[in-house]
Amino acid sequence: MKMQLISLTLENFKCYEHTEFRFDGRNASIFGANGTGKSSIYDAFTWLLFGKDSKGSAKSETLKPIFTSGENEGKVKDSGAITSVEAVLLVDGVERKLKRTYYELWSTKRGNAEKARDGHSSDYFVDDVPCKKNEFARRVGEIIDEDRFKLLTNLFFFPETLPWQKRREVLFDVAAVATDEEILASDARFAPLASALRGLTLDDYRKKLAAQRKGLNKTREDTPARLDECKKTIGDLSGIDFDALERQRAEAQERRTTAQREVDQAEHDGGRTDLQNQLAGIRNELGRLENENAAHRLAQQQAQGSDETAQVRQSLNAVRVQGGRRQSDLEYLRGRQKSLEGEVAACRAKWNEIDGEEFKGGVCPTCGQALPKDKLEAAVAGFEQDKARRKGEAVEAANRAKAALKGIQEDIAKLEQELVEDLKQAEELAARLQQLESAPKTEITDREDYAVRKAELEFQAAAIHAELDGLAMEAAARVQTCRSALADADRELDRLSGELSKKAALEYAAKRMDELREQAAVASDELNKLDGILFLCEEFTRYKVKFIEESINRRFSTVRFRLSREQINGGLEDCCDVTVNGIPYATGLNNGAKVNAGIDIINTLSRHYGAQVPLFVDNAESVTQLAQADTQVIRLVVSESDKELRCELTDGGLY
Repeated sequence: MKMQLISLTLENFKCYEHTEFRFDGRNASIFGANGTGKSSIYDAFTWLLFGKDSKGSAKSETLKPIFTSGENEGKVKDSGAITSVEAVLLVDGVERKLKRTYYELWSTKRGNAEKARDGHSSDYFVDDVPCKKNEFARRVGEIIDEDRFKLLTNLFFFPETLPWQKRREVLFDVAAVATDEEILASDARFAPLASALRGLTLDDYRKKLAAQRKGLNKTREDTPARLDECKKTIGDLSGIDFDALERQRAEAQERRTTAQREVDQAEHDGGRTDLQNQLAGIRNELGRLENENAAHRLAQQQAQGSDETAQVRQSLNAVRVQGGRRQSDLEYLRGRQKSLEGEVAACRAKWNEIDGEEFKGGVCPTCGQALPKDKLEAAVAGFEQDKARRKGEAVEAANRAKAALKGIQEDIAKLEQELVEDLKQAEELAARLQQLESAPKTEITDREDYAVRKAELEFQAAAIHAELDGLAMEAAARVQTCRSALADADRELDRLSGELSKKAALEYAAKRMDELREQAAVASDELNKLDGILFLCEEFTRYKVKFIEESINRRFSTVRFRLSREQINGGLEDCCDVTVNGIPYATGLNNGAKVNAGIDIINTLSRHYGAQVPLFVDNAESVTQLAQADTQVIRLVVSESDKELRCELTDGGLY
């Protein structure tokens, strides 16, 4: 894209009441004394395009018309005049006209005689066609965006205003900087580093190495303290005779085994087994004696008829239970009988009620008029039919109730007869039971030898119990003694096991010392390797910076860029310093040199972006020999002899 400024017209813009500058796409020089508004021309152009002056300010006070003379010289006019800037551009050979206006809004408030400012507004035109603000911005953006415009038209924006980080980004884009992989491949000494990266960036790889180095350093630094701990452990335990402790433990284990065996014998035997067997035999004999005596007494009871008494009593109880059950059933059936009799009576009353109903539907339910004869007859027939149906249903319900009632009456008669028979049988059984119970009885006696034999057996059992109690006391005392010996053996074993466990700690400490020494040696070897790789990374960083600087600087005529600074610790610090012939731009160049440096930068950026825009050079009188620019150049020259602005077009094309 190539943009050339054909004309620029200013209306009520700062010190300009109405001024038109004709450039015709050619280079030009504008002469004027200080304060005549040269810089305002550049401000007008940037405000037209982006609504901001050349310093990036969008405040309306910076563009309003001002007094150019008198006591108010330099002050803003509060006249409500319309400020406008119009430019005719040649964009890639096509003429385009842009115009932006600004004006204040005034109104008379109620109760006030004078007008008061009530805000402001702007109008926008593209090729004399009015448009909205966003549309105007879009149309300008189609030509060139604001950031790129600043880069290509402001000599000082890139080296002074743009942050150094952004400058690096732009330069890397301009130079199409090679990737780390490409730069690594350009020098054989970096081949080990290229294979080690494995898809990581150099920064990420260095972070990874730094983390590894930190861990290895910690391992190496912590090793002496850990070795001291192991040495202390070994020193504390080296005087223990572990072989003697092993022998003592074996002896203690043998004592414990003996004590446990004696405890088991005392608890489970102690001479009591035979006595317990004798006692069990006596108990069996007593059981057999009791069974024989019980059989003897039963035989006596049977001989006296006691079996018949029991049978009669059992039969009497059964008859009474059966009678009670039948009485309960009878009461239920009598209640059911009463309920069915009520149903029959209700059905009879329902039938009488239905039978007494008369037809009362001789009129239309909708209009209230009498029904025609044919409809009346149909209605009467329907009424009688429904009446007969409902009477039939009442008769059927009554018949069902009567049939059920007949069956229940039969069940009641049968139960009443059975109850009479039960009562008669109960009376007979009761009389027989009384007769049996009142008959004289012979005393029931035990066997002749029962009492004597029982007394003998119980005496023998008591004697054995007494002997067993004595043996139990002796066994308890022996168990206590054996358990005390067992506890002593256990305590000794615990003590010896605790002492012997130190042997494992001693062995572990010795083994740990070997491991720690090996880890420290491995860590040292790895650190040496890492330091070598990190050194290679630093070397590559320096090589990369030089490689990129050369790639970038080849694209500029006089300007050179430094992308890193040497730090005190030997490392590199990223930067983006501008120099000309080795002289720092920021501190060593005069204004003329800075202007030419800016032209060199803009020429390169213009070629890279494929865009040319008019270049304004302020204070151009300070430049003895202006560098050649690849675009339209408008010089703003301080000339004290020119009290009014003078514009000269430069013959011969570009500077």
